[in-house]
Amino acid sequence: MRILYLCNYYHRAMIFRDAMDQLENRGNFVLAFNSAEQGDVIDTKYEKIMDDKVIHVECYSHKDRYIYFWKQHKIYISLNKHIKVDEFDIVHSHTLFNGGWAAMKLNKRFGIPFVVSVRNTDMNDYLKLPIFIPIAKKIARKAKEIVFLSETYRDMFLEKCFSNAEKELIKEKCHIIYNGLESFWLENKGQPKERVHMPLRLICVGKIDKNKNMEKVLEAAKLLISNGVETELTIIGQIIDPDIKAKLEKDSIVKMIPFLKKEELINYYRKADIFVMPSHYESFGRVYAEAMTQGLPVVYTRGQGFDGIFSEGTVGYSVNDNDASEIANRINDIIKNYVEISRNCLEGSDLFDWRTIAEELETIYK
Repeated sequence: MRILYLCNYYHRAMIFRDAMDQLENRGNFVLAFNSAEQGDVIDTKYEKIMDDKVIHVECYSHKDRYIYFWKQHKIYISLNKHIKVDEFDIVHSHTLFNGGWAAMKLNKRFGIPFVVSVRNTDMNDYLKLPIFIPIAKKIARKAKEIVFLSETYRDMFLEKCFSNAEKELIKEKCHIIYNGLESFWLENKGQPKERVHMPLRLICVGKIDKNKNMEKVLEAAKLLISNGVETELTIIGQIIDPDIKAKLEKDSIVKMIPFLKKEELINYYRKADIFVMPSHYESFGRVYAEAMTQGLPVVYTRGQGFDGIFSEGTVGYSVNDNDASEIANRINDIIKNYVEISRNCLEGSDLFDWRTIAEELETIYK
């Protein structure tokens, strides 16, 4: 099978290449078209995946981002210019709005069926504006299949875009396919945790920005301390907002560490007790799954990408991202059943094996 991926941030995420490699291991051919903004810099850590498996084209300007149909037209024209689309059996657009429109036009022109994924930016940026709802409905109706990262996002999408009469029809072609992990994490699983340390070791890994909500984690940690639970907080990640970094590192219980490669990061996971990251928005949150491979229970945001994959209390708990008291309470709940939850995390992490996920994707494509 010849599969064309439409991406608009291939050069900033390994997930597309991981899926492509596993699909090719199953005998398929996969090519990615990566539409990008002019001047968009490719991070050095992703240069290795910018090879003959991807067509990277800076096909629109920064101003074009504010004129939706003009930007999509440019993506569509550039796509046809650089790729012989009629040689492919199926198109998978990995975002609803940036790629879904082009996939729909390709379907109309060449009759090639298309799959579309609905992600964080689709749900939390575009669909916040009512003008984009008719566009979402049109693409979803024309798509052969629709992929979501969680049941939560699927249900939110159906509720926002479709009447009760049409929901069930659209739901029939909806699939829940999780993001996978780099093989490194599953090949280097940790051991089950037998106890929590004292002081309790919390860890948070992600970009230091407003969305990751690390200040709320610190607030929860202070509540734990006020209730007699000695607590330390390690925060690891690239600094996006220096003001947030300055606020966090003022507190003596916080240890700030810059971005680490996975070979270094794994050691911090192994030393920690609980992973806590109540992001405001999260498409999936692969770091939760990474932490699970090391037996770390996780605290994640209710109603966002990771929520709904496991039942409450199995590998951790969902929380209201704005409620430090609830975050602290759920951490206490994890402590009470720590050994079992840690073992569940190690077993549950197998769910994020790209080999299994590629098989599920292939079934959808066929």
